[in-house]
Amino acid sequence: MAEAGSPLIYGCYLIIVQDAGRTYSMVCSWATQVSDRYAILCIGGQSETGKVLREGTEFSLNVLLREQLDLARLAGTKHSRAVDKLAGVALETRSGVTWLARAKKRMRCRVERFLDVAAGDATRGVLVEILAPVEEQGGEPLLLDEVLRGA
Repeated sequence: MAEAGSPLIYGCYLIIVQDAGRTYSMVCSWATQVSDRYAILCIGGQSETGKVLREGTEFSLNVLLREQLDLARLAGTKHSRAVDKLAGVALETRSGVTWLARAKKRMRCRVERFLDVAAGDATRGVLVEILAPVEEQGGEPLLLDEVLRGA
């Protein structure tokens, strides 16, 4: 695994959510589990994908693999309104939630509530419930640091 340039190591997460028949996706640059059932995500307030998340919304949270670096870069730099970030990417849909067909981990989540964060309007905190089961596949996880430094 690559040595991180930061003292903290973060995986690279891809959120996929359906809204009004359209699929949105974004890279979530920070997520942390706060209990066995709950996590807090930080998402950019300007994100089209983030704007469709509402309390009760179910979505997938996918831990990306190192081999998915190009997908991470695309999903982290383009808006869902401007480009279909998942074109050509193998997906699965179950119970109304769309997932990557291949990811280190795949989780179905539900938005519990939005949180105030000190970062101002640019960042939204989201408390989510992780719904069982969490699926894990083989391979090395992609670190956010690898995406940012262009590994």
